Amino acid sequence: MIKRTAVLAAALMVAAGCITANAASISGGDVNGDGRRNVTDISKLAAHVKGIKALDKAGLAQADTNGDSKVNVSDITLLASYVKGISGDGKSKSPTADDMALELAKLVNNERRVRGLTPYIYSPELNEAAMLRAKELVTMFDHTRPDGRSFFTVFSDLGISRTKAAENISYGQTSPQMAFQGFMNSEQHRGSMLDASMKYMGMGVCRSSSGTLFWTQLFAAGSGMTGKAV
Repeated sequence: MIKRTAVLAAALMVAAGCITANAASISGGDVNGDGRRNVTDISKLAAHVKGIKALDKAGLAQADTNGDSKVNVSDITLLASYVKGISGDGKSKSPTADDMALELAKLVNNERRVRGLTPYIYSPELNEAAMLRAKELVTMFDHTRPDGRSFFTVFSDLGISRTKAAENISYGQTSPQMAFQGFMNSEQHRGSMLDASMKYMGMGVCRSSSGTLFWTQLFAAGSGMTGKAV
């Protein structure tokens, strides 16, 4: 049975068009209190999460980088992503949609590996489809495309022959880590990311003119797709 899933049920109409995504949004992160966010903070946060050395009260106040009132691996991942996105002069570099899509794909495969599942093949063909769908979501947030057709038609439009497929969609999360966590928190969306019967994945990201990020995950089995695991 082909699965169609969405993080939000309602449709949303906003101005169309994709623009460059901003760097990951982060709360806190200055774990050692030196006024900077860097690899030292990542190390101290990791030591706390692993139970090697607990943070003091001030450090804990900075440790919840994603604002979910918990201190865990997700906070390490977000802080590491933030630090990686800072240039030598201390200014943020804006990741491209391709950068954010790749990061989201890596998070999916990391989770699959942890669970003993074969990683998805990150397919450029499926990625193109996912990027197209993300752009369409800016116009209409729904599994139905703006022209009234099902999202399934994006496969045939791009020469992909599917035997099984699923689409996860979301908007509003400000980083790949947050988008991934949102999908993981939903049983249906998590099921698509961890499906053992599909082989390929593609990720799409589009930022609207108002600054909202739209996210698409496509998963499929079939032909007309290539790529490699990431």
